[in-house]
Amino acid sequence: MRILVTGASSQTGSLAARALAEAGHDVRCLVRRMEGRKFLPPRGVPLIQADLERPESLHAALEGVEAVAQIAHIRFAPTLIAACEAIGVQRVIFFSSTRRFTRFDCESARQVRDGEAAIEQSQLAWTILRPSMIYGSSRDNNISKLIAYFRRRRLFPLVGGGHNLVQPVFTLDVVAALLAALQRPIAVRKTYTLAGPEALTYRRMIEVICAALGQRPRFVPVPLAPMLWAARCYEKISRRPRVTLEQIQRLAEDKAFDISDARRDLGFSPISFAEGVRRQVAGEIDRLWNQSPTYQEG
Repeated sequence: MRILVTGASSQTGSLAARALAEAGHDVRCLVRRMEGRKFLPPRGVPLIQADLERPESLHAALEGVEAVAQIAHIRFAPTLIAACEAIGVQRVIFFSSTRRFTRFDCESARQVRDGEAAIEQSQLAWTILRPSMIYGSSRDNNISKLIAYFRRRRLFPLVGGGHNLVQPVFTLDVVAALLAALQRPIAVRKTYTLAGPEALTYRRMIEVICAALGQRPRFVPVPLAPMLWAARCYEKISRRPRVTLEQIQRLAEDKAFDISDARRDLGFSPISFAEGVRRQVAGEIDRLWNQSPTYQEG
């Protein structure tokens, strides 16, 4: 198939583009900025610069395409839907987020819900993949920061006891689910949640990370209520707060998910968090990006 991958310079997007190319597909990579080219597959692929906020800029990228892997943020779904309908592309795999399940009223969750609603109302042959916290390389937004932190320190502030549940998913498992969804007709017009094989407490997650580094953390208990108060004050005085109230609120929210549908329809079989972190600490995925890619600017 000729497949367009959006968000192709992101952690998961670049791995997806690589996996699709290695599976024999004719891959095009869409990026907003050319700086992301170093993360693209180490083989000749058309590299197309376009703006997902302008449907007309996508028409050339979609010409001759049979399917789209929309790995860019789901808030761009309406724009891509309009462009696909105009060009006649039907099959699209959309990446969403388990953020939609949060009980807190926040803009990020509204964007996810609105994006999914637009997809479900479209006439496309869509599949929605809804990953939890994706990890696996130095480019993820969560686990990599914790690994870097514990490489320098042992003391760790544990907010609210760390009893809330989390269920991170390894990035290569997410990519495998994408490839399966493209190949299996049963996945059309269905939504799948992708998460690790089991939920674990936030405290246990930290212990597993430290074990992979050969360390033992020293927890400093931090009550939740003062942290919420401090976050509210911080947001009021800072234009760009590094820690938000939403982030602190979600530390007390369980993020555990049922992945049985993905197991059944997509053959989804995620690795354990301990194994995934071991591979991340070993730099398995980062080594892929040290290769020099070749590409064609389109």
